[in-house]
Order: sequence, then C-alpha cells, then structure tokens
Amino acid sequence: MMLEDQRPALRIDYLQKEPAVRWAALVNSPPDMDAFKAMCLALKKAYFSTFIARALCWLVYKLVYDHSGRYIACSDYLADATGLISRAQMAIMQRQYTWAHVAYNFIPGCTTSCVRSSEGWRMMRSLDWGNVPVMAPAVRAADYIDAQGVITHTAGVQGMVGVLTFSRPGLCGAINFAPKRHSLAPARFRSDPLFVLRDLIEDSRINTLETALDFIATQRFSSPVFISLCSDTSDNAAVVEIAHDGRQNVRYAQDGLLVQTNHFAQSSPFVRDNSKPYEFEPQEGWEHSNLLRNSFRRWDDLMATLRPLVGASASEVEAGCLQAYTVAPVWNHETIYWTLTNPAVGSLRLWGRQLPE
Repeated sequence: MMLEDQRPALRIDYLQKEPAVRWAALVNSPPDMDAFKAMCLALKKAYFSTFIARALCWLVYKLVYDHSGRYIACSDYLADATGLISRAQMAIMQRQYTWAHVAYNFIPGCTTSCVRSSEGWRMMRSLDWGNVPVMAPAVRAADYIDAQGVITHTAGVQGMVGVLTFSRPGLCGAINFAPKRHSLAPARFRSDPLFVLRDLIEDSRINTLETALDFIATQRFSSPVFISLCSDTSDNAAVVEIAHDGRQNVRYAQDGLLVQTNHFAQSSPFVRDNSKPYEFEPQEGWEHSNLLRNSFRRWDDLMATLRPLVGASASEVEAGCLQAYTVAPVWNHETIYWTLTNPAVGSLRLWGRQLPE
C-alpha cells in the first residue's frame, strides 16, 4: 500500500558553505535522524559486514573520494553525524547508483511517465530501489532553496546527497536505472548521475527542457542512466539515454506521451545493451520478477493504459496514472515511492510504501 506523505519537506539551503548548516533540518529533527540512522545501520550490515568489503571501501575512499570526490564534505559530515558508519562507507552509500553497475546482485529499477493533459504535463514516477524494508521508512521530501527563496522540490531518502526526482516551476525530472553490457569497466570514477541531477537543480537558470538538455549534454557520467524531463515552458518532454561509454541520445515524447522504464528504446543506438525480455510471465509472477527483464512489459502496459488519457483533464490523468502504477509489474517487490509532479507550477506529491507491522 502507498500512503501520501503530508509532512512538510526538509529544508536544504544548498548555497550555505557549511554542511552543518545545509543539513540542519535533518540533523535537528529526531524522528528524521532516527530513520536515517536506522537506514545507515541496516545498509552497513548489508554491504560492509566483511573485512574485505570494509578494506576495499576504505581503499577507494582514500585513493579517490577523499581527494576528488563530489559533495564529499556533505557526505563526511553526515557520516560523522550518525556516529554509526565511517566516512568511507557513507561515500560508497551516496554512490549506490554507480556501484550497482559493479555489483550485479543489486539492480534498481524505476518507471517514469510523462502525459500531457488538457492543463499541461504531468510526470508520474515510481522508484524501485530494492532493500524495501530498509529504504521505504526513510523516504522523504526535501526542498532545495536558493538565496531568492526559489524552491525546487525533491524526493529521495534521508540524507541523500544526490537527487533522484525534482520539480521546479517550468521543469521536472527523474532518473531511471539503465542497463549495460558486461564490461571490464562497468562504471567510472566520474560524477554519479544523482550528483549531476543535483548540479542541474542548483542552477536556477535551468528551467526549460532546452536548457536542461544543453546542460546534460556537457556532463560526464560514471555509469549509464536515463534522465526523463518534461517542461510546460517548452511544451514537450524527453528522455536522455546515456550509454555506459558516455554517448547520449535524446528521445522525445510522441503525441503527448513519454514512458521510460529500464531498457533502451528499440530505435536507440544503444539497444544492444538491453537485457533479454521475458517471453511469458515468469514462474514467480510479474510482481516479483527481474526488473531489467520485465522492463519491456512495464513499458508496453503503460503505453497502452496511458495513451487514452492524453488530452484529458489533469484530474483524470493524475487518477489514471495512480491507478496504472498499482498494476504489476509497474508495481513490484522493489517499489518504495511514487511522485506526481506538475512542471507548470513546480509541485511535487510524494507517496511512500507502507510496510506491514
């Protein structure tokens, strides 16, 4: 079950130089800090329980992140604030997206849809991240606020230094996991895609589809990724497909609809990186199936379900999206949150997965 989160978003004054000031809203809120600590402790046990894992983590931090890591001051501060994990472990956790391309046993998913209603675009996204018992209780909205008081709404988990989902007046966007071929270099020591999206939202001049696409075209990513964007200012939506070798391809909405799951479109120059789709429903059922292999089914289902909603009222589109996202495999064993955004006004609604007690 999903429940809409009515809590006021945590405030992040990202222009403040001191991490303690940027993250004051989190650190000074006992319930939020408790949720953050619980997540850190659980992930520590999951990822760093062995001596080899801790040693490799320490080595990567000392050789790379401590010298040239992005947003490392924030990461170090949050590690110290928990008192539970090391700075090296926090640095790796902040880059889970990148390291997921190295650890083949951890494959996050995600499903994003952009639908043009009679009142403008709406973007619906599901974050399917794995570790549901750990991650779902830590889901949180955060508002990035600049010196002029301009707010960019985001959704993620407690203490996340990067950005997964955002909405500001004129533009909204979301990241989806992208597949890769088996490679000796499945990831690189470049900017994690979540950090690139944070860079984007911290530039208040980027509030149209065109300026966002221009910005992304200049970035160097650590791993393959899909970045979906829609803009009422530009009256269009697009997804940037970024391959594991850094090449990019832009796919635009067709007739008011854009869907992105976890595979490259058949027209993409990177289609060979896709996983093999299921031919039939797997024995474990769609809800519990592999997210890279069921990606094609999710895409087909949403294209068929959402196509009739194009041009309908905003309330009909929003209700239709919420209903469509309850059906497996769009709804699946790794779903931890939904967001529904309106780029015309920059709004963001957040639903979190409720776990049985």
